[in-house]
Amino acid sequence: MSRSAPAIGVVGVGAMGGAMAAGLAPHARVVVEDLMPGRAEEVAAQHGVQAGDAAACDIVVMAVKPQDLAEVLEDVVPRMRADAVLASVAAGWPTERLAAAAPGHPVVRLMPNLAVSYGAGVVAMASRGLDADGEARVRALLGPLGAVVVLDEDLFGVATAIGGSGPGFIAYLAAALERAGVEQGLPEAEARAMVQGVLAGTAALLAGGVDPAELQARVTSPGGTTAAGVAAMDAAGAADAVAAAVRAAAARAAEL
Repeated sequence: MSRSAPAIGVVGVGAMGGAMAAGLAPHARVVVEDLMPGRAEEVAAQHGVQAGDAAACDIVVMAVKPQDLAEVLEDVVPRMRADAVLASVAAGWPTERLAAAAPGHPVVRLMPNLAVSYGAGVVAMASRGLDADGEARVRALLGPLGAVVVLDEDLFGVATAIGGSGPGFIAYLAAALERAGVEQGLPEAEARAMVQGVLAGTAALLAGGVDPAELQARVTSPGGTTAAGVAAMDAAGAADAVAAAVRAAAARAAEL
C-alpha cells in the first residue's frame, strides 16, 4: 500500500458506498465506480470525489450487494495493483472467503453504519494478511468515518447488531419518545425538536467516554422525574427488550 497520498476506491455507491465516499471525501482522495450508468458521476459531483477506476486505488472497498459480490470481484480483482488492500462491507463474506476471491491481496472486512457519511459512524473491522503496521494504516485511513473498532471476526454478529442496527434501534426509541410527547400534548414539531436535542446532547456527553450508567445516575435524583420514568421502564422490561433486539439482530447477521 502506498505510503504517500493513498487513495481509497469505492466500488458500488448505493446507500452505504455513497455514505462512505461522503465521509472520506474531505480527508482522502476517493475514486468511485458503480455498475449503474451515471451513478458514480452523480456521487462524484455531490461529494467532490472522482469517478473512475476505483480498483486502481490503495484500498478498494467493495460496497455492492452480497449476492453480487462474487461476480463484481471477478472484474475488480484483476484490475487491482499488486500491493492493494481489498475491503468489503458485504454481509456473509468473511475474510477467508474474501482472501480466496482475491489471492495475494490482504483483505479487510468492514461493518459500517450510515452515520459514516457525517464522520460519526461506527466501523467494525477485521483483517487477514495485514501486519500490525498495515492494519494501523488502514484503520487510520478509515478513521474519518468515525469510531473504527478492530474485532475478532467471530464477534461480527453482535457488532452488526449494535453498530449496524443500533441507529435503527435508537431511531425506534426516538420515535417512541416523540409519540409519547405528542400524546401528552406537545405539538409534533416541538416534540421532534426536543427529542433531537436530547439525543444530540446525550451523544455529546457520552462521547468523552462516560459510563452510560454513571451518566444516568447523574441525572437521576432520588424521588425525581427521571427516577419515576426509569422505574416505569424497568417495570415494562425495557432493558430486556433491548437485549432481545440485539440477540435477534446478531442471530440474523449470522444467517446472512
